[in-house]
Amino acid sequence: MDKIRVGVAGCGSVSEKYLPSLLACPFAEVAAVCDIAPDRTRRQVTEFGIPKGFSSVNAMLEGAEFDLLVNLTSMPAHYEVNKQALQSGKHVFSEKPFAPTSAQGKELVALANENAVQFWAAPNTVTSAQFRYMTELIAAEAIGKVYAAHACYGHSGPTWGPWFYKKGGGCMGDLAVYNITTLTGLLGPAKTVTALAGTGIAERVVEGERIEVTADDNVMLLLDHGNAVFSHIQAGFVYGDHNYDRTIELIGTKGVINLLGWDWAPQGVQVRRGGIEAFQTRCAERHGYVWQSGAAHMAECLVTGEQSVMTIEHALHVVEVMAAAYESAATGRRIPIESAFSRPLTA
Repeated sequence: MDKIRVGVAGCGSVSEKYLPSLLACPFAEVAAVCDIAPDRTRRQVTEFGIPKGFSSVNAMLEGAEFDLLVNLTSMPAHYEVNKQALQSGKHVFSEKPFAPTSAQGKELVALANENAVQFWAAPNTVTSAQFRYMTELIAAEAIGKVYAAHACYGHSGPTWGPWFYKKGGGCMGDLAVYNITTLTGLLGPAKTVTALAGTGIAERVVEGERIEVTADDNVMLLLDHGNAVFSHIQAGFVYGDHNYDRTIELIGTKGVINLLGWDWAPQGVQVRRGGIEAFQTRCAERHGYVWQSGAAHMAECLVTGEQSVMTIEHALHVVEVMAAAYESAATGRRIPIESAFSRPLTA
């Protein structure tokens, strides 16, 4: 097979990024798109020259021939769309998070295995050159043993999509998911989670609609990775501003590593040893990495047989961590994590 035929579910703003990436990929052919809003479907069919457009996932599954479904629907819809596609025998790449609970995540993974199809989920941060370089530095003990890490990602909240602020939305699944993926990838699976989650801004106006916020807009997590390795992650829709220059810090016994930029848009890696050297900036080139390239990467893997460093086991672990964080925030307890995965680039 020279190309993978792709059906895209969801023609909202995220598709404006994914469709150009897929259309530029020599291993992918976009066969169809669908959206519950007909005007969005028509817009993307016209703008990008897509052969077929549909008003529902079911209609696209029945009316178009394709191999890989790329799920770009809203967060609350991810689980059902993924389930439909997997039951239909399609490979699936889902935007994050691919399921709201660990049980539903396990169900989807089992479905993929039963139907002998491939299943992946965003974010694709572990495929960046900067992630690989930080992994190599940790393995080489370039800053000694890493026992502590901190990550931060926030902004004032989306101005579109009221669902971000309702049940099934929230900053945990929209923002914290990136840093959870990156830090568990670098430091290993979380053994336990302790967290705080709350709603700071009770009402928002989104797309002209005044809504009562029922989803989290401020979260903090403490992860225990085992062997006295701890990490802290904070994220929220209540950040008027924060330091975007260095969003992840890895602290070792002999120095420190900073990721410049966000892990989904990395700008380089800073390294300093012993607190006396000046910071050295390295690995500034992205080498083609962008956050929306995950689906194109999967099409390439399906055609070439390449094994991706992205795995559904890692994504499932992240889903469990987020669900445990909500449980911890609600109960005040430290929550154990059952799942594990092979760390990217170190297996």
